[in-house]
Amino acid sequence: MTRRTTTFGTGMVATAFALITITGCGSMVDPVDPAARQALMQSLGNTSFTVFSAFVRDADERYYDAESADLIGAFLAGDGLANVTVSESHVPITGPWHSNQFQMLQESAAAFAAHLEENPPETDYALLAEYIFLGGEGGVGGIHCYILDTNGNVAHVVLLNSHHNEFSDAEPETVPDCTDVLIGVLRDDLVPGE
Repeated sequence: MTRRTTTFGTGMVATAFALITITGCGSMVDPVDPAARQALMQSLGNTSFTVFSAFVRDADERYYDAESADLIGAFLAGDGLANVTVSESHVPITGPWHSNQFQMLQESAAAFAAHLEENPPETDYALLAEYIFLGGEGGVGGIHCYILDTNGNVAHVVLLNSHHNEFSDAEPETVPDCTDVLIGVLRDDLVPGE
């Protein structure tokens, strides 16, 4: 299966249907606003991002990883994509862990938008990474990333799991592994003017 993280083209629809088939019923609504995505891509290299600590969760535990935000911010700034502010605040994600990864993605994107509405960043965009662990010895189940504009519109989403080559080839086991995989995907996805 191919990864398509920006809009629900053919690849993402197939991936999302596979996830829903594997993980149970759920509604599939494209969280990406096409106009917000186009504005993001056109602004890369001349924009600003607030990067929040990654949200890490499994069935039993939830915590935030500030080092992930530092590394993602360093990538965005170092590749000349954006001026970066790394936030010390945490985005409250309260949705439950469950087996439907796409539903978790939708819930987390909505929670991130609500947080930004109450706490508007002083940048053009905000980014939140989310890493889903399976609990126990289950390992990493998924990697998500959300890029929202100042109006709370979803401009870009990443959803990865074992069905995607970037994920399965890397076999992430730790939070730093997840961050490495995500940076590689963002480097491919965030192409100025595309």
